[in-house]
Amino acid sequence: MSLNNSNTEKDKTWLLHSTAGACSGAFTRLACQPFDVLKIRFQLQVEPLSTNSNNSKYKSIHQSISLIYKEEGFKALWKGLLPGQFLSTTYGLTQFLVFQKTLALLSTTEKELNQTSSVHFLCGVTSASAATLMSYPFDVVRTRLVAQKSNQVYANMRSVAISMFRMEGVSAYYRGFFPTIMQNALQGGFLFMFYNTFSKLSSTNTSTNTPVHDDRINTVKQFSSGFLAGVSAKTIVYPLDVIKKRLQLQDFVHSREDFGKKFMCNGLLDCIYVTIKEESFNGLFKGLSPSLIKAGFTTALHLTLYEQTLKLLQSLVNNF
Repeated sequence: MSLNNSNTEKDKTWLLHSTAGACSGAFTRLACQPFDVLKIRFQLQVEPLSTNSNNSKYKSIHQSISLIYKEEGFKALWKGLLPGQFLSTTYGLTQFLVFQKTLALLSTTEKELNQTSSVHFLCGVTSASAATLMSYPFDVVRTRLVAQKSNQVYANMRSVAISMFRMEGVSAYYRGFFPTIMQNALQGGFLFMFYNTFSKLSSTNTSTNTPVHDDRINTVKQFSSGFLAGVSAKTIVYPLDVIKKRLQLQDFVHSREDFGKKFMCNGLLDCIYVTIKEESFNGLFKGLSPSLIKAGFTTALHLTLYEQTLKLLQSLVNNF
C-alpha cells in the first residue's frame, strides 16, 4: 500500500512539472515572439546588418520593426505564433519533465536533489535533446511562416505542413535537425548549469536544486539568474542557430526574392563555409543582439513562470 501511494505521489509530481513547463513555455512564447521574428529575419539575410549598407533590407532593430510594421502590419511581429506555441509548449513540457526525472535519478535521495553544476549540465543536455526531438517539426513550420511576407506562399500552419509533406516529404520536417540537436543540447546544458551557478551566487533557492516547498524563493533574484543564464548559454551556441535556420530554408529560397540575396549551401559544413566566405566570421553571429535580448527575457520568464506555476499547482493539489 505504501509503495502504491509512493508511486501515486511520484506520478503527481511528474505531472505537475510537465504542466508547469508547458504553461511557462506558452506564456513566454506569447510575450517574446517579436524578438524571434526579428532574429530569424536577421539570420536569413546575407547582406550586412548595418545602417551604412544600401543593399540591406534590415539594418537595425528599430528600423526592422518599423519596416515590418509598414510592409506587413502589426500582426507580422507575431507571425508564426501558433506553431511557435506548439513548439514552446511541447518543448517546455518535455524539457522540465525529463530534467526532473534525470535529476532525481542522479541524486542520492529524493528529498536532497544533486546541486552540482556538472550534474545540472548533464540533466540539461538530456532534457533539451528529448525536448528537441519531440518539438522540432513545429520549429521548421514556424521558420517557414516567419521567413515569408504576408500571404506570399503559406496561409497558415496547416498549409505549411501539408505543402511540405507533398512537395518535400517527411524528411523536410527534420531539415537542419543535426545542428539543432547540437545547439539545443549544449544550450540546455549550459542553461541549467549557469542557472544553478547564478542562483547560488545570488542565494536563490529554486525547485530544481532545493525542496519544492522552500518559501524563501526570491522572484527578483530568480529572474536575474534566469536572464544571465539565458544570455550566457545563447552566446556560446549562437552560430549553430544561424546555421540551423539557413538549412531549414534551402528548399524555400525561391520564395524569398524580396528579402535580398539568396543563400545556397549543401549541408552543415558547406553552410558554415559559405557563411564565413561571404559574410566573414561575423556572419555566424548575425542577429545576435535581438537573440540575446530574447534569450535573456525568455529564459528569465520561462524559469520564473515555471517555478511560480509549479508552486501554485502544488499548493492547489495539497489543498484539494
